[in-house]
Amino acid sequence: MYIDPTTTIAGLPSIVVREFLHAAAPFEWNVDYAAERLCVSRRRAHRVVKELVALGCVDPVKSRDRGGGRFKRSLAGSTLAHASAARPLRRETAQRKLAEFLERVRRINNDDYYLYRVKRVLLFGSYLRDAERINDIDIAVELAPRHTDDEERWALHHTRVNDAIRGGRRFSNISEETSWPEIEVLLALKARSRAISLHPTEDAILERTEYRVLFEDRS
Repeated sequence: MYIDPTTTIAGLPSIVVREFLHAAAPFEWNVDYAAERLCVSRRRAHRVVKELVALGCVDPVKSRDRGGGRFKRSLAGSTLAHASAARPLRRETAQRKLAEFLERVRRINNDDYYLYRVKRVLLFGSYLRDAERINDIDIAVELAPRHTDDEERWALHHTRVNDAIRGGRRFSNISEETSWPEIEVLLALKARSRAISLHPTEDAILERTEYRVLFEDRS
């Protein structure tokens, strides 16, 4: 999916909304979280969330708690969260970008620095269609921990998080900090390429679309 960076959604730049939905991917959240992530007042955040619900990008979460007011990204919101602001690619360029991505997969799996290996890579979206121009390269990635011993894995995890903090990284929430070793792998895979759109293999969109297995680590 292509997103025009000059447009607005819910009164905010479309890129800002895309990044918010991307960051909120696996979580349930409330208006206070939206206000903090979008850097707007709580009243403004409430209006934004209300419009995102109306657009079908966000679903209210049913709760027995009296407070309620929790939300989660919808399938349409997931599509928007992974939309690319890059111009469509020629197929020849996309093929080269995909080959470079798979080379990064092999390099990461052979590098003991990373605490996670790439287990599977699935390709879906416009690349699978017979078209000369491709919006972006939609790839779903499944990761697996490199170390099976829980105590060793958590010790290495804390070391890696502390190294990141000393290097200047700031985590926006505890979930991001907990997921850092996985995020680190995904950042290395993407390599700042605007042509690559990464998704988890649990993404609901894969239940409704054709995909192809590009890589599978059977070790």
